[in-house]
Amino acid sequence: MKKLAIALIAVCACMLVVLQLPTQAQATTAKIGIVFSESSEKYANTTHPGGTYNGQTVSPKVDYSSTYNKELKAYLLYQQQGFHVEKIYEKDLSHLESLSQYDAIVFPYTVMMNHQQRENVKMYIRNGGGAIFAFQTGRNESAKFPKVGQMDLSPLIYDVDSWVMEWDNLSEVFHSRFIDDIVLGNSTISNTNTTHPIIQNATKELGKSTLSLTKSDHEWVEIIKPWQGGAASPILYFTNYDYTDKPQTMKKNAFGAAHAIEYGKGRVVQIGFKIYDYITINEQAAWQDNENGIAYATTRGDLDAQVFLKHALHWVAEDHDSQVPRRYHLSLSSDGVQSYVAPSGQFVFYSTVTVKNNGNVPARGTLKVEILDANDRVVGKGHERYIPGLAADATTTNADRKDISTHSEKYQIFMPGNLAAGTYTIRTSFIEGRDDRKNVDEKFATIAEIKTLTRTKGSNKASIGVAPFFQDVSASNGAYDDIKNLHALGIVKGSNGKFNPQGTLTRIQATEMVLRALGITASSSATLNASDIKPGDYGYAVLATGVRYGILSLEDGKINAHQPMTRAAMAHALVKGFKLQGYAKHTFVDVPASHIYFKDIQALYALDITTGYADQTFKPSNTVTRQNFAQFVNRTLHANAK
Repeated sequence: MKKLAIALIAVCACMLVVLQLPTQAQATTAKIGIVFSESSEKYANTTHPGGTYNGQTVSPKVDYSSTYNKELKAYLLYQQQGFHVEKIYEKDLSHLESLSQYDAIVFPYTVMMNHQQRENVKMYIRNGGGAIFAFQTGRNESAKFPKVGQMDLSPLIYDVDSWVMEWDNLSEVFHSRFIDDIVLGNSTISNTNTTHPIIQNATKELGKSTLSLTKSDHEWVEIIKPWQGGAASPILYFTNYDYTDKPQTMKKNAFGAAHAIEYGKGRVVQIGFKIYDYITINEQAAWQDNENGIAYATTRGDLDAQVFLKHALHWVAEDHDSQVPRRYHLSLSSDGVQSYVAPSGQFVFYSTVTVKNNGNVPARGTLKVEILDANDRVVGKGHERYIPGLAADATTTNADRKDISTHSEKYQIFMPGNLAAGTYTIRTSFIEGRDDRKNVDEKFATIAEIKTLTRTKGSNKASIGVAPFFQDVSASNGAYDDIKNLHALGIVKGSNGKFNPQGTLTRIQATEMVLRALGITASSSATLNASDIKPGDYGYAVLATGVRYGILSLEDGKINAHQPMTRAAMAHALVKGFKLQGYAKHTFVDVPASHIYFKDIQALYALDITTGYADQTFKPSNTVTRQNFAQFVNRTLHANAK
């Protein structure tokens, strides 16, 4: 686990005026936002005492150099290079729609963000936006901004408990695992190849084959390692140094100093060193701490840094067709399932369960096992274990060299010794989400496996079997995996052993499925002001609860419980129920901006939950079959896990 706080070296080098002029670039029509983070600047100027927290040492927080100066350098640099730049503030980070107007966003030393802001940035990039993250982005939790005189605990890695999720919900954007913060002395950063367009274009403009940025004193750098098979490529390396405080970890030419990354429909450049310290901006402005826009005297490589940043921004902002689909793909299995009656008289069930990350995004959540009777009531005490991080790379290991894309554990569940004879369901599920997230849209089961446990009267053992599946859903059905997973999760129910996949789905059935997926029980206190239903009628509590959570809306004062669910209403139910967000420039020809559910349908498209039809239509008024809705719900469970 990453240490709780990071002791940064106070920079007190004298300044040196560099006479190189900023490189001019052809004007671009791309709209660029430069983040000016008020809390990051405030944080840079604070000091806090050290101490201990939960038995671990917390380093003192010293006064850093101005974050605002880095932001201003980025703003003026890109303005001088011909980009159309605007300032973005924290209020803008709090709204996805505000971010979506920009072709690219630059985050200069943006230390402080909260969970929702990180989620918005993640979705902005996934929807096709570009971003440059220059050092320490989103490392600290702004909701934990340290109070005067207290230890700085904000670098706690967002309550995620594991470096696998170092940047909380932004982690999946970087396709990399965090290694460490490391001190380098007399260091050189350069490229070792010229295959990436950013490096090719930068070296071509400079008329040389190698970029070189050097720093003669000590500085902190961030070390990350891309996942094998991921979409993060090192484009600059830490190629040389005379000193490091972590010789057991740090190796020359082993770690990237900057990475080019593709995520969803967007592009990212991550920079793990203080690149703006190398740059001089020759312009009078509201500089802080008497820095006046001048590079630090211990640095060399001003022009190389400027040209690199220019072409990095061109690359992330340009139109492109490539994309790296987000694949949330976990597998779950139980082995060696057995049961017996213990000497204490209790009935004991035990097994080994394994959950593995087979996708390209990290996962975290709670592994849960429970035994249910014929009425879906939990019998005895179940088993739960929070897993703080499953890496999206089977080659990723921890200090003990264990594969941390996979988690296996043995467990046992104790049930009453007088457990009645009959058949029970053993449900093993994975509830995605941070352990401290409590809202219904932030923690819900995404995958499950079920088995049957049958006890015969008078027997001290039970037989374990394969749970029956719907007779009318074959493995050749394109929705087989979706329906099977929702069946294991208890979200879809059948009748007489059948699912009726091509049957029309009613509005009440759709509401029931979404509520089950969210883990919400119908509330007897919920009320519904509809002209076609009254308290006590069948389904009233379900429908009233659905309206309470925004899953269903009245239509001309009616709930229309038994009417078919339309595709447009389905989009609304999923977006409001799961609080999905997504913004896409793409529009379906039959869904104008004036459509009541236009934004909901856009969100489903942005999240790849729907692609529409080949003729660029969505057919919002078409009805939804039970099979269709199962597919959409299962995709939704996997599309926006946090």
